[in-house]
Amino acid sequence: MNESIFSDPSVIWMIAGIIGLLLEFIFPGLIIIFFGLGALATSFLMLFTNVSLTIQLALFLSISIISLVALRRVLHRNFFNQTAIDKDELEDEFIGKQAIALTDFEKNHGRIEFKGAAWGALSTDKIKKDDRVTIIKKDSITLTVTK
Repeated sequence: MNESIFSDPSVIWMIAGIIGLLLEFIFPGLIIIFFGLGALATSFLMLFTNVSLTIQLALFLSISIISLVALRRVLHRNFFNQTAIDKDELEDEFIGKQAIALTDFEKNHGRIEFKGAAWGALSTDKIKKDDRVTIIKKDSITLTVTK
């Protein structure tokens, strides 16, 4: 009975799984977490069976890769991408609002002030400095305006 707790494969797999989960916080990207989950699942299975290291590694890789392929896209979409509602709300902050031209528009390009910040702007209208304009479109950090 002088066996160490670390000689049990389920404990080793559990430690590896916890390390994998913690590494995901340090290096986010939704990849390492699936290998951590694969190690934890292998640890759980090792509580009930005693199989060779080759089968343990096959279980670990199978579970990790299947969960990665099946769940990464769904989780990434839910946690990292803006939803259509968020984008609509963001555009509502700009579209239809009034701004002031900071410069004369030359070759359809100029600068406007909106909510205290200067923005690059595009317009097909003849816009002069201090003209009041209406924002009709937002594309990243460029606003399209009309007179």
